[in-house]
Amino acid sequence: MLIGGEDSRGELPYHTAAFPAERLGTELPHFPGGHTGPTTYPAAFVKPMAKALHA
Repeated sequence: MLIGGEDSRGELPYHTAAFPAERLGTELPHFPGGHTGPTTYPAAFVKPMAKALHA
């Protein structure tokens, strides 16, 4: 699964997910925070993660 951190837009880790998603024609879900979103925003991270895993 490819995901992008909202705070990482424009940074290298973001591009390594955004580029293949664009090339594959798939949506790139955005999660709270940046590279450390799950530890920085654990409560806000749960809902989009659950949605992505059940898609």
